[in-house]
Amino acid sequence: MSTTEQSNQLSDFISRRKAQIAAIRAKAKTLFENGTPGIQIASAICYGFDDFLSSLIEETIAQFSEDDAKQISKQGAIIAIGGTGRGDMAPYSDIDILFLHEKNVSQEFSAFVDAFVQNCWDSKIKLGSSTRDIATCISMARQDPQIATPLIEARYLWGNESLYDRLVTQFKRRVVFPRKRNFIEDCLEAREEGWSEYGPPAQELEPDIKSSSGGLRDLHLIRWVGYARYGVKDIDSLRLKGALTKEDAKTLKRAWEFLTKLRIDLHLNDDGEQDRLTKDEQLRIAEERGFPGNDHQRPVEQFMQEFFHHSSELATITRRFVAMERPRSFAEKTRDIVIGHRAEGMFYVGADRIEVADRYLEEVCESPESMLQLYKAAALYGVIPSPKVAETIKKSLAEPPPTISPKAANAFIEIFRCTSALGPTLRSMFQTGLLDIVIPQVTHIRNLLQFNQYHHFTVDEHTLRAIEKVTSFENDDGPIGAAYQEIRHKEVLHLAVLLHDIGKGKGGDHSEIGAEIAVEVGQRLSLPNYQIEQIWLLVKLHLVMADIAFRRDFTDPDLIVNFSRQVGSPDVLRMLYTLTVADVSAVGPGTWTSWKANLLTEFFDRCIETLSGKKQAYHEQQRIENTKKSVAVCLSEGDGDSKSLDWISQQLAGFSAYYLTCTPPDQIAHDLQVIQQLGKENVEVIASWDAGTKSMEYRVVTGNTEFQFGCFHKMTGVLSAKRLSILSAEINTTSEGVIIDSYRVIDSDYEGEPPQDRIAEIADALRTVLKGEVSVEQLFQKNSRFGSPPPANSSTDLPPRVKIDNDSSDTRTIFDVFAMDRPGLLYILTKALFDMNVSIDMAKISTHLDQVIDVFYLQEQDGTRVRGGERLEQIRVGLQQALDDFHSEDHQLFARDSSLSS
Repeated sequence: MSTTEQSNQLSDFISRRKAQIAAIRAKAKTLFENGTPGIQIASAICYGFDDFLSSLIEETIAQFSEDDAKQISKQGAIIAIGGTGRGDMAPYSDIDILFLHEKNVSQEFSAFVDAFVQNCWDSKIKLGSSTRDIATCISMARQDPQIATPLIEARYLWGNESLYDRLVTQFKRRVVFPRKRNFIEDCLEAREEGWSEYGPPAQELEPDIKSSSGGLRDLHLIRWVGYARYGVKDIDSLRLKGALTKEDAKTLKRAWEFLTKLRIDLHLNDDGEQDRLTKDEQLRIAEERGFPGNDHQRPVEQFMQEFFHHSSELATITRRFVAMERPRSFAEKTRDIVIGHRAEGMFYVGADRIEVADRYLEEVCESPESMLQLYKAAALYGVIPSPKVAETIKKSLAEPPPTISPKAANAFIEIFRCTSALGPTLRSMFQTGLLDIVIPQVTHIRNLLQFNQYHHFTVDEHTLRAIEKVTSFENDDGPIGAAYQEIRHKEVLHLAVLLHDIGKGKGGDHSEIGAEIAVEVGQRLSLPNYQIEQIWLLVKLHLVMADIAFRRDFTDPDLIVNFSRQVGSPDVLRMLYTLTVADVSAVGPGTWTSWKANLLTEFFDRCIETLSGKKQAYHEQQRIENTKKSVAVCLSEGDGDSKSLDWISQQLAGFSAYYLTCTPPDQIAHDLQVIQQLGKENVEVIASWDAGTKSMEYRVVTGNTEFQFGCFHKMTGVLSAKRLSILSAEINTTSEGVIIDSYRVIDSDYEGEPPQDRIAEIADALRTVLKGEVSVEQLFQKNSRFGSPPPANSSTDLPPRVKIDNDSSDTRTIFDVFAMDRPGLLYILTKALFDMNVSIDMAKISTHLDQVIDVFYLQEQDGTRVRGGERLEQIRVGLQQALDDFHSEDHQLFARDSSLSS
């Protein structure tokens, strides 16, 4: 056969194989579109790939002589393992196989394996394979759980079947059964990230269908542990063995079907291996599945609530199953004997759990009162009910009663007086459903999605994390811990944290709705009226303190007085302060920053002084004097040139109280040094990299008063033209016209810290534009990039809006702008204000992923407050029009070409 004929033959072979694979996926798509259950589709995919592999084996073995072919099939076997062995495949899943061979492998078998693997790759199959003998498999499986767990699913495909039988026998005898506890520990290790025995359910808002907690991997873990304990893997067999209840088995099957079909949907839509349920996919699937939505929930939120219902149930059953079936080590048993003791007659308190003897279990679980007594004892001793007890409680619960007894209410309040133990205790009560019996309104927030880019968790998971966070302040040695430790009735704070988001998903202002629900809960628990009022106020105001601290000039005495009047007492203020910190921290990783901590603590300090009866002016002046002393120390440590307080007071005389009390002393000292060295015409740009946030700060300082009018929009224009995403901005102008503006940005052209030439490029552009040597428009033209893709769609459909606040300040009018963040937005807004002849006295810019909140403190050019309804409306309409134009078309002028990123 000529080379050309061989090439044509190989091409025909590859084309046939690709067509066969395409047919498997096309059949899966047809079954999916016809409404076939997901598990059946997964089985059909597996059968299709089994046929494909069988024919590929036959074609590969045909390349060898008849004698060699017999020898190859006798010396080895092909075993499906992992998902392929389990028969649980999605359209673009990897094919996992083991080439098993006798101890002394022949050259012919090795050549066969090489040829088969090459044929798979030529066919565009993603193959996960290994070639080992039995001894190597067993040895490696004992050492590596990532090798052991796929072998649990081993299934014979081709070759010497007795070799496969020997592997299975030795795997059971040497890897699994003699070392059950170690094997189960290995299985837990193989479960990898996203899952922990005591961790929260999978409530991340873009979950991985396969590997996130509450995903398909949890079902696999049940199979692995069940195999080690009972020698069986499937759900029905485990139920027959008594390892799963009938109800749990049904729940697991429903979750298995839901997740399997969802994973198949993701693969088919992506034409590839896609297991991440992104926000775009959530929107698509919710629409395709016809979720109707209502006044309180969008269709996507309804779909994701169904998803989280399945995933949280799966995660809870998995953790309980593992905890019950995981053999306790000798050390754990010994520890229980040494530390364990009886409590209240019926309970046995161990090192990490509380048990109930079988003869008392029915009595303990017969009423909410007795169950709450158990949880009260658990909280007092810092443990949680054992898995067996928790499961019995869950099965014993009925519908919430119209009222609860004083005994039950008292036990519940006693639990909420606990600190470090409250988080785990409350999470266990939530998982068993006992919390819903006491507070029926909790059921509404189960698996409730907040479909935005700010929150990382569902409402219930966010709430439980907030409880865990607030109780952790018991051991905090900073100002937050000090405030928490001074709170007299911590049960009031803890209840407010539990209820702070209870009004979400009901339409309207969730703070107002939640406050009314808090009153109902307080009355159900028979709390004193003054405590009910406190909880009502905390829930109602739980967003206000952060809103003022992060978006207002809280050096304004009137604002401090008005807010303090709302709060009413130092103790309630401490509770609101700690609730606010816990709430923001529990939103997700990175949402609580040192910048936010400093601002909120500064605001808290000002309010606590007001509520304690001291004059605000004295407090502020004292803080400024302390700042001056700290600045003096920083200056002397910096260059050894000590400065007198009089000199520092002269230099700082023109700075605002906000700048002096909210800027770190070392930064003020550095700013002073820069100002001293400035010439009248100079513009100094100081750049600093923050590795924690992976962002740059560009601090612009100039004493040229000619730059004062319009400089803000020019600088934001420069940063936008240079393709920088502005995360936050602080602008300060002294009474003498010295400008100190700070911009924190992300430079997406670089993965890490930008190089010095890039920093110099930005700094030079800022100087030249401020000096009038280049206009912002010219800079945009010079830096424009063509063929840029449109920005990604926002995860929220809320329209951009502008709000006027003419009450918080006597000297300035505040405009709040809420919009989707896109490159160039801040420039467009500041340019619009400049064109309307308005002066920006102060600005607070904050970005939350794809959402931005810009706050502008505005004055007329003569320094007076913006007055008159017509003028206010002119500015509001002008900003709104700029926003609407920008979001409809103008934002495309600022789109960057992501293909040019470094």
